[in-house]
Amino acid sequence: MHKQNLLLAAAAIAVTGTIALAHTGATGVVMQRMESMKTISESLKQIGAIVKGEAVFDVDRVQASANTIATHANSIPGLFPEGTTGHPSEALPEIWTDWERFTELATKLGENAQAMATAAGSATDITGIRSELIAVGRSCKACHQDFRVAK
Repeated sequence: MHKQNLLLAAAAIAVTGTIALAHTGATGVVMQRMESMKTISESLKQIGAIVKGEAVFDVDRVQASANTIATHANSIPGLFPEGTTGHPSEALPEIWTDWERFTELATKLGENAQAMATAAGSATDITGIRSELIAVGRSCKACHQDFRVAK
């Protein structure tokens, strides 16, 4: 079961990594949020390298990455003023018609990332942050499913 959950987390990290693609033509708040999402993705990739066995478990690295995710998650609602859709934005109009759910997911992502940073403090390997990592991945996936243009 542990391996299955870690594979789920790795898959979520891989899906999230697709947001790091270049967004030609983005300016202003759209560019800011794309850069913020890219930073979240890069932080998840740092943790993903550990999950995949490409890097050794490093408490400081996990905590720094998780704290970065939490910081950016907390800024998400402010990066989505109403009406900022259309190319190159990948935001769906449902963000503003279901603002409460959108902001709840951003808050949950921040909470889950902070929980991962805390759990890493006493962890000796990736299994010590497994449930928190899965929760972060699920937060990302839920928001992308409901509020981002399908890839």
